[in-house]
Amino acid sequence: MKIFISLVLIMHALWGWELDHKVHNDDSGFWGIHDEVAIASAIGIVGLALYEGTQSRLGKTTWQSLDAGVLSQLLATLAKESTGRKRPKDAQSPYEWGEGGKSFFSGHTSGMTALVTPYVLEYQKDTPWIHLLWLLPLHQMVGRVKAQEHWQSDVLAGAIAGFASGYYASKRDYPFLLYFDRDKIFTGLKYRF
Repeated sequence: MKIFISLVLIMHALWGWELDHKVHNDDSGFWGIHDEVAIASAIGIVGLALYEGTQSRLGKTTWQSLDAGVLSQLLATLAKESTGRKRPKDAQSPYEWGEGGKSFFSGHTSGMTALVTPYVLEYQKDTPWIHLLWLLPLHQMVGRVKAQEHWQSDVLAGAIAGFASGYYASKRDYPFLLYFDRDKIFTGLKYRF
């Protein structure tokens, strides 16, 4: 809960009390690399999962992270298809909903939040600095709003959905992606050689 309160306070500091409003289109510099950060993170997680397998603490957490990422993207796709909210670059106000809109909620934000949540939940007692991983979803949130791809409430909803996906995945004993495997164990490349 503290995380969401912090996100709301950060968004208030960045955009003021009126939550949904257009900001100046700025898809350059540090904020403009939101796609690259998301892709690199996803590739890194997949690579680490294949390398570690599920037999180590890190490997199990990484597979939970993958599960969370897949679940958050399914939720984001379902939300986008069912709501049809127009993106800020395609709308005059945040109240434009209709066919073809893909703004609600942010898949980038939900995906990144889902990927980092299992790591934070697993390692926060051992390594408090793991909370710095929350900067990755925050980067996505600000970058997506500055690029006029999402309204502020879209990225906030994405963070909530991503956290819920990550929390759910971290509480499962076996990764859902391996659920149909006979023993629910994946031996990573690290253990094969």
